[in-house]
Parts: sequence; structure tokens; C-alpha cells
Amino acid sequence: MTHRITIKALACALSLLALAGCEINKYNSAEDHYENKRYAAAIQELDDYIQKGKNGAIITRSEILRAKCYYELGLLALQRESYDLAIRFLKLSNSGEADQALGNLYKQLAEKALAENNQYTAMYYVEAILREIPGSELTPEMLARRITFLLDTFIDHNRAWETYMMLYDTYPNNAQELSARKQIMRVVPAKIEYARRLVETGYYSEGLRILFELGKYPVVEREENNRMIAEAYIGQAESYLKGENYLEADRFFRIAIQYDPAKKEEINERLEQVVRLFIRKGDEYLAKRDFDNALLHYQKTYDIIPDYDLANQAIARLNAVKADIERATSLYSQAEKAELAGKFGEALNLYRQANSLDARAEYRNKASQMQNMMDAQANPVAFAQRIINDYKGGLLNTRIRRQKQDLLESFDPNEIRDTGWKIMISSSQYKYEARYDLVTPTISYFYVWQVNLKDREIIPLNKISENLMR
Repeated sequence: MTHRITIKALACALSLLALAGCEINKYNSAEDHYENKRYAAAIQELDDYIQKGKNGAIITRSEILRAKCYYELGLLALQRESYDLAIRFLKLSNSGEADQALGNLYKQLAEKALAENNQYTAMYYVEAILREIPGSELTPEMLARRITFLLDTFIDHNRAWETYMMLYDTYPNNAQELSARKQIMRVVPAKIEYARRLVETGYYSEGLRILFELGKYPVVEREENNRMIAEAYIGQAESYLKGENYLEADRFFRIAIQYDPAKKEEINERLEQVVRLFIRKGDEYLAKRDFDNALLHYQKTYDIIPDYDLANQAIARLNAVKADIERATSLYSQAEKAELAGKFGEALNLYRQANSLDARAEYRNKASQMQNMMDAQANPVAFAQRIINDYKGGLLNTRIRRQKQDLLESFDPNEIRDTGWKIMISSSQYKYEARYDLVTPTISYFYVWQVNLKDREIIPLNKISENLMR
């Protein structure tokens, strides 16, 4: 059994050797055609073998040899100035040396077109090199030529700039890049001006994109470009200020300083204004007794200026106000108890203390009432009279006198009975009735008011009394 397997394996090996020998012979035949410059015949045999061959190594050698044949045919076409045919053969060769020859041919054709003043055809061959032969040693020169065509013939400044970026990114400081740099400088001022207009009209991101792009290349003065970038960030910061987004404004101000340190003092002054806005806003909340929001705004300043002194003072002031309010509330409660106990002097003092700590109308009114109560206790009639006399600067007495003068024009003095003021207790301890009568033989005036000693209020009790007060 083992003997049979050995014979079979040997037969297979001999068969493979015969097949390999056959394929070698086919390759040798094609190589003979190549050596004797029968390139077409060699290509025909190689195509047939590459399609049907089994030996990978020989197939690879055949493909290399076929490329050489096409290259040689391309060179022959070049010698005969059959440029279309040369281009076809060189492309079919698809080898490094063929690409180099193809690039040189395209360059030659481009120069010929230029000599004939055919700019569009010349541009076609320049683009062919860039498109079909990436990595060619001619690439920097062709990129530079494309820039010239785009600037002078096609007037496409955007594409010229894109081409320059490609040239610099791949071949910085190459002789062709240095030459193209001088050309592209023609479009840079317009790009800078466009970026400036975008920033001035609030399109900050768009303007910054242009400025950042320019800053990558040696076509702008770096400090000036960074200064414009800083100004754009300052513009953004100011727009956030208007929207009261102070933290974002602070962030953009600080980015601006990174691009233009010379603006640090100016920006720090502006940041000082920003934190003062926080303080002012906090003060507004404090005035409304919204202590949580007031504290929040005071503390926001620390994100901009750590341990900001004005914020420290404002927070101390807020805490003092809260403490005063709490103390005033306590005093007010004590004053109410004293008032209920009839200790008006003690209540008056406590109400005044509460009002000095937390000026509120309620506290002021209660203090005034306690003073009135004390005056009423001392001499209620005299106090009621004083309230009447003081009313609007003596308005009631003045008008009664005027009324009497009018009566004297029609009556003799002995015909007019003037009772003067009569003060008597009314419905409660601290409410008194005040009367004043002017009586004549034909007409009489009976004035009457209720005087509330507690709050010094005067209420007319008939129509003529009400009219007199108007």
C-alpha cells in the first residue's frame, strides 16, 4: 500500500515539474520577443499566459515584463511624436518609469500649449499630471502652475488658495512653494478683509475659521492675525454680555488673551466690569429680599475673579441684612406684646428699633401709633385738637375762618354765633368727635368730624364737613 502511494506522489511531482517547465518556456519565449524588440508579440504571449498560467511567481514576472513592453512601445511612440498613442502605452505600462515619462510628456504638452497661448489646454495637462500621477516629482511645480492659471486665467481665487494650502501642507519651503507663496499673497488681503467684515457683522465663527486657516500658512503677519483673532473672541464675549451670559463671556475674554497678551489689561478691566454687573444684579435681588439669588450672583464673581473683594463685601452685607431682618422681626414681636399690655412707651422704643434695623412701613406706622397712644393717654382732648390743627397744615381752621369772613359780608358780627371747637369722646376710648358751628339768623354751618387718636385719621360725618376738606 505504501509503495503505491510513493509511486503516485512521484508521478504528481513529475507532472508539476513538466507544467512548470512549460510555463517557463512560455515566459522565455515572451522574453526573447522583448529582447529582440518584438514588443507587440511579447505582449500577446504574455497576455495569454497571464490569463491561463498557474505559477504565481512566473505570472508576476510576466506582468513586470509586459509593463516593460508597454513602456518601450510608449517610448517608440514618443520618438515618432505619436503623443496620443504614447500616452495610451505609458498608462498601460503602469510602472514608475512609465509614470515619470508620462509626466514629462504631459509637461511637454502643457508647455507647447502655453507657447501657442492655449491656456485651457495647458491647464488640462497640468491637471492630468496631478490627477493621474500622484506623488510625481513634478507635483510641486504643477501645483504652482495651477495656482498661476487659477489666479490669472480662470480667476478662481478660492481654488487657488485651496491649491496653495495643498502645496504648502505637502511641500513646505520647497522652491515651487516659495514661488507660489508670492503669487498667492495677492488674494490674502481680500481674505483678511472678508474675515474682518464677518467679525464686525457678528459672524464670529465664520470669520475665525478664515483667520485660523490663514494663520497656518506663512502668508500673514502672525501677530497681526492673532490680534484679529483676539478681537473676534472679544466681540463674541461682548455679545454674551448683552445676553447676560456672563460666564461664557468670561471664557471668550480669556481665550482672547491667549491670542493677544497685550490685551490682558484691557480685558481685565472689562472682566472687572463684568463682575460688577454680577454685584449689581445681586444688589437688585437683595433689594427684593431674594437672598438666594442675590448670593448666587455674588458668588458667580469668584468664577471670574477668585476671592473678589467687592463680592466678599456684598455677601457680608447680605448676611448683615438677613441678621437685621431677623432681629427686627424679634423686636416687633416683643413690641406687640408690650402694646397689648398697654406699655406704649416700651412698645414705641421696640418698634423704632425694629424700623432702624429693617425700614418697613409696618414698623414705622406702629411706632407712630404708639406715640399717638402715649399723647392720647396724656391728654386726649388736647391731642385731638392738635390733630385737627395740624391737618394739612391747618386747612380746617383756615377754611372755617374764610367761611366766617364770607358770612360777615352779609351779617353783623353780633348776628353770627361762633361756637369754636368742641371736642368730646365718641364711640370708643380713642375716637373723639370734633364740632364747630357757625349760626346766623338765616343760614347755619354745623361741622362735625370723627378723630381717631390712634392713627390721627379725621373722618367727616356730614356733607358740609366733607366739602370743607376737599
